[in-house]
Amino acid sequence: MPGTGTAAVLDLFVEEPVLGEDSRFFREAGVAFGHPTVTHVGDDELPDPVRRRPDLRSRHFFAVHMPFDLEELKGRQRYVSALVRMVFDGDVRGVSVSCTTSDAAVEVRTHGVGRNELTYVLTPRQDGAGFAPSAQLTSAVLETSVPAARVTGTIDATVAFTHRQFGLSTRKRAEARRPLRFDLDLVSGSYAVDGSG
Repeated sequence: MPGTGTAAVLDLFVEEPVLGEDSRFFREAGVAFGHPTVTHVGDDELPDPVRRRPDLRSRHFFAVHMPFDLEELKGRQRYVSALVRMVFDGDVRGVSVSCTTSDAAVEVRTHGVGRNELTYVLTPRQDGAGFAPSAQLTSAVLETSVPAARVTGTIDATVAFTHRQFGLSTRKRAEARRPLRFDLDLVSGSYAVDGSG
């Protein structure tokens, strides 16, 4: 469960069809996001290809570090994949995107260089294995065309996990009913979210 350092929790639901009715949604998991840290990135800290760009003087660069943790699942269930996505509004693009994990059994792939959508995908390193919750720290250098004091956007997540019932193990998918909207102050690093999923 989220600790005292939690800034926001995104609830994840499994959709179950109900005969003769609309689907029901059951909360099965969650992602707890910690407080982000924001720092200005100087020209000398940028990769060589970025420093050589002709538009360098018209761009502003900053680094954002955001911790997150998957919630403990019930019983002996295990995660088999997790995807966390951050989408920024307006002219904000990723220059570099990375993620470290505290679990050596988890592999993390990242996407988002040159885009306003950053994606972090967690899977087990060993095929067919699941993984337990562990702490992740996302890091991204972002660029924008304006000296913005704040950026806004959404955070979304989807997980898949093993579910055992009546002696059978099946795979289930849980996702947010709607993304979390965030407002990140680039000067103070303060962070606000609009409700939970």
